[in-house]
Amino acid sequence: MGVQVDGVSWNGDELASAQAFCHKVIQCDVNNGIPDLMPHHYDMAICSHLLEHIAYPKKLLADIHRALVPDGHLLVVIPNILFWRDRLKLMRGEWNYEQTGTFDYTHVRWYTWKTMGTLLSDNGFEPKLSKAYGWIPLPGLKWIIGTRNRARINDLACKILPGFFGEQLVFLAQKSK
Repeated sequence: MGVQVDGVSWNGDELASAQAFCHKVIQCDVNNGIPDLMPHHYDMAICSHLLEHIAYPKKLLADIHRALVPDGHLLVVIPNILFWRDRLKLMRGEWNYEQTGTFDYTHVRWYTWKTMGTLLSDNGFEPKLSKAYGWIPLPGLKWIIGTRNRARINDLACKILPGFFGEQLVFLAQKSK
């Protein structure tokens, strides 16, 4: 499709698998940034379920900012610690680390709708679009109103209260000038 993709990971097995699909792969610990990125080289960077694993993301975001072309974009996807189901767990005193999800044992930071926007703005990115993906607890409703209408209700709930009904939060930001 005319798109060149470079992959970054600390995991050699992941990079070996990605090599078949990527133009280039870079092995590094992103906790220390990605110093090997060429300046003004990329149109877009994607951090999908990555930033919550980084204790101090400033260096990584600075390296991404440097590597993007002047009007380049950063796409970020994160779990939402304030998703309604996770709030209920916390209110019941449940903080059990899990293999995946919001309480993934490898998460070292948690973000909300507001704090991710602030993190991006504070590190040279202008948030352009944001969207929450999630669902509301209406058991059995899809059998009454249908799957498509249930999806519409979920979308509307995520638009109205993204920090409450959004299980995943997606942000598209542009490199600030």
